[in-house]
Amino acid sequence: MRSLLKGSVKFTEIYEYWSMEINLTWTKHWIKIHVTSRAQHLKTDFISCKLSQAYFLGLFLKGVSYGIGLGRADNSASLKFSGRKSEYSDIILESAATQYLLDSRNASIELDKKCLIFKGSVRKKDQISLSNIFILIEMLMEEIDDLTVTSNHS
Repeated sequence: MRSLLKGSVKFTEIYEYWSMEINLTWTKHWIKIHVTSRAQHLKTDFISCKLSQAYFLGLFLKGVSYGIGLGRADNSASLKFSGRKSEYSDIILESAATQYLLDSRNASIELDKKCLIFKGSVRKKDQISLSNIFILIEMLMEEIDDLTVTSNHS
């Protein structure tokens, strides 16, 4: 991937109760990541929702805070949530992994049917962030599994 200016690769991984379909596309400077993790053990579908960066609001908040001298704006205030709330969307909203995932370029996290979907980009030179994205997605999947196990025992 480092020597090729453009390209793409698709592969599937199995992680515990999840099937992860991974699509990586790269250009000279960026790697676009699209991970669709399907929960094979869920009896019902997720309630659809999407969490992404609210770029206009984030730029506005940063501009206001810099202009007034209040310091750096908090990135967590510039998130955009669409869809309906559920116990699974609460996990995504409250998880520590979410903010780090959303720090990627053009990042979004979505729940749709039985899938957890992540889309984002990292710089091609930043191999650490690329590997961290997969670790953070696995953390989210484990948190969803924990809730699923808890609600099945209730």
